[in-house]
Amino acid sequence: MNLQQTLQQTDPPRLAACAAHRHVASQAARRETVEAFLRYLCELEPVLPDETEILIPGSWYDAGEKHLTADLYRTADLERARKDWKLERSYSRKELVSMEPDARKALFNSLSQNSPQALDYTSAPWVETLAAEVRMPNSFTLEERLDFLAAAVLEMVYYGFTLNAHDRNVERLEAAVRELDKDNTTAPWGTEGSTNKTSMETDPDEWIDSILQLQDTVRMLQALF
Repeated sequence: MNLQQTLQQTDPPRLAACAAHRHVASQAARRETVEAFLRYLCELEPVLPDETEILIPGSWYDAGEKHLTADLYRTADLERARKDWKLERSYSRKELVSMEPDARKALFNSLSQNSPQALDYTSAPWVETLAAEVRMPNSFTLEERLDFLAAAVLEMVYYGFTLNAHDRNVERLEAAVRELDKDNTTAPWGTEGSTNKTSMETDPDEWIDSILQLQDTVRMLQALF
């Protein structure tokens, strides 16, 4: 089923309540607002993108706590990853904490080498996202299904709950990026001899969370394909 069909078969008030509960990082979203948006999505005509896409559960970690995400991939990329991406064993957070930094970095590089690239659908047309195939484990509880679908809906409305607001905010973002690119032609980001390090190089938790996320994606692919 595509995303629209999945949403049509889901209880709107319960999904709206779940999404509204999660929607704490941006504009306030009442359950009624989300429910009205869901009804709107269910009435649109999905449009297939140039390449078929699949929406599957993913994860992110915050202070050691796991949260579900909804990650969009090209079908071809997932097929390649399924063949080439192997997980010899899973490491727990405790094991990763005790691991030497170089070994932890090597593990991250090994896992990310064949990792499929998730698509950014935050600013994508809603009709294209609605056409994506949805896959989730049969073992998912109702709460997990709602959490996964809520993550997808919230990704779609990050720039607004109406088409005008969404398009307007996407255009503002694209204009800001164009302006930044223009400035960068005369003002490069770094200076010669800079010793700045990324957060992943200075914060072990960044490495650990990324490794846990990659392991979750491998296991999800194994379960779904």
